[in-house]
Amino acid sequence: MDPAVLPILSCPRCRAPAPFSDLRNPRCHACGLEPQAHIHGVLDLIDVAVGGEPTAGSTEQRLMESDLVARIYDRVWRPTFVRMLAGSGAGAAVGGLSGELFIHKHSLGLDERPGPWLDLSCGPGAFVRALAAAAPGALVVGLDISRAMLEVAAERTAGYTNAVLVRGDAHSLPFVDGAFGGVNNAGALHAYDDPELVFREVRRVLRPGGIYVGSTFAEAPSLVGKLTARAAGIRRFEPGELRAWLQRIGFADYEDVRLGAAFVFRVRRP
Repeated sequence: MDPAVLPILSCPRCRAPAPFSDLRNPRCHACGLEPQAHIHGVLDLIDVAVGGEPTAGSTEQRLMESDLVARIYDRVWRPTFVRMLAGSGAGAAVGGLSGELFIHKHSLGLDERPGPWLDLSCGPGAFVRALAAAAPGALVVGLDISRAMLEVAAERTAGYTNAVLVRGDAHSLPFVDGAFGGVNNAGALHAYDDPELVFREVRRVLRPGGIYVGSTFAEAPSLVGKLTARAAGIRRFEPGELRAWLQRIGFADYEDVRLGAAFVFRVRRP
């Protein structure tokens, strides 16, 4: 695990900056919190003493805790899910990942600004691997709340020395203010309990000029898609609504690329 992550961490309990001096045996210098190593290669910063072990609310959130779903997520689960919710127009680009990976990496501008980079709700690590390979001299942090997803991500990112995996909550990011040059947030926004809180946390951990790139779903184009979204508890966002929301929070320069009923958006922290 790359020690370059140490200065940008914050304690999930007391919020002390740079709380750990050693990733092998982390202990907060301010409050004494000792994160437990539940998954090899993952720093677990969910503080059960504060809020207890998080419980999944929606059907989709519960499925993300499944070992089986984590194993088949990239190749089977995600492509199928995207085709149902976004239509065939998005299937090749988003469901197959390659097109979406290109859009996200281009939108983040890895060659134009320094890292570190955060892959928020990283799942089994596809974007972590892509970002780490595209920016080999920069730290890439993947964060997710699902142990099942992070266990798979830890296996698949083991060869990337500049990649660090953290278990944490997107609503309360365990990082100092201005930690990142860019935040990637692919295909997870629709599942958050409180998107506004996530947006505010993303803005907080971005340095001025930092870029936030995400992808999510607009209104489903078919009855099957609408019923699937409703059953899974999935929130949909119209691009105009999302643009106004992000601008109100303090982001600027909104852009988006439409992919059927899915879209990739990009904003900047002024």
